[in-house]
Amino acid sequence: MKPGPVDSLAKQLTILSDSSSLPASSISRRDRMRLQSLFDAGVIEEVRSGAGRRLIVTNQAVLQAFIQSLYPSGLEGLKGDLPARSKAVAERKDSKRASGKTPTTILIRGFNLCTFDKDNSKLPVAEWTESVGIAALCLDSMEGWQCQGTLGLVENLETFWHIEKIAPFVDLAIYAEGRIGTDVLDWLSSPGMIATRVIHFPDYDPVGMDEFLRIKRACPERSELYHPPDLEMLFARYGKAKLLQDSVAVLARLRKSTDTDVRYVVGLMDQYGVGLEQEGLLINQL
Repeated sequence: MKPGPVDSLAKQLTILSDSSSLPASSISRRDRMRLQSLFDAGVIEEVRSGAGRRLIVTNQAVLQAFIQSLYPSGLEGLKGDLPARSKAVAERKDSKRASGKTPTTILIRGFNLCTFDKDNSKLPVAEWTESVGIAALCLDSMEGWQCQGTLGLVENLETFWHIEKIAPFVDLAIYAEGRIGTDVLDWLSSPGMIATRVIHFPDYDPVGMDEFLRIKRACPERSELYHPPDLEMLFARYGKAKLLQDSVAVLARLRKSTDTDVRYVVGLMDQYGVGLEQEGLLINQL
C-alpha cells in the first residue's frame, strides 16, 4: 500500500506541488500559519475563483525548496521502519513529534532475595542489585513475569539509591522519576503484580499526595503512603514553604480527601505551612 502524507500540511502541499492550486477553504488555519512565509513572499497567492477562493502557486521551485526544508524525507515520509523518534527526525526534524510508542524502561533495585518468576525462569533482581547496584526492565518484555513482596515507588533518584536505609522491608524499589507513567500503573495492576504490596515514597507536598491518590486508584486494596514516625519533626525542621505556594489549587482539593494518610500529611502542611522534600527522610538514616 502506498504511504500517505506525513501530516495534514504535507497533504495540502502534495496537491499544490502536483496541480499548483487548491481551494482556500481546504486548508486549516494552523496549516495556513505554517505557510505564512510563502504568502508574504508571493509564492502562494489567494485569488477569487467563482463563488469561492483558491490558493495559487506562482513559483514551484521555491515551493519545492520550502517542502524540502520542512520534510527532508519527502511529503510521504521515510520508506522503511525506524524507531518512532528517529522517524520523526527523519520526516519532520523534530523527535518530539513522534507518534509511535517508545518502550518503557524502568530502573529497579531488589532486596531480600527478590526475584521475578515466569514458568521455570527467574530474574534475580536482588542478586543484580548486590552485584552492580541497580537493574532495569523493559515493560514491553514483562508479560507473564510475576513478583511478590513489598514494592516501593520512589519519587526521587537520591532516595531511590538509599531506599534500603529508609525502608529495609522493601523487596523491590522502582524509580518513579516524578509522576509515574500510566503504563507503569497498568503493569502494577496486572495479574503478575497483584501479589505485591505497593508503598509510595513521595515528596510530602501537594503534588506528591495527589500522585499517591492516583497510585491508590490504580491499586486500591494494596497501596500505602510511607510516613515515618518522625515525619512531623522533619516537617517542623526541614520543611519548605515554596512547595505549597506552587500548588495552592491542588492543596485545596486535597483538603477534601477522605484518605487517612493524605489527611494526616495535609494536616502537617497546614499546621507548619510547608511541604517536605523526600530526601529529608535520609537525614537521620545515613
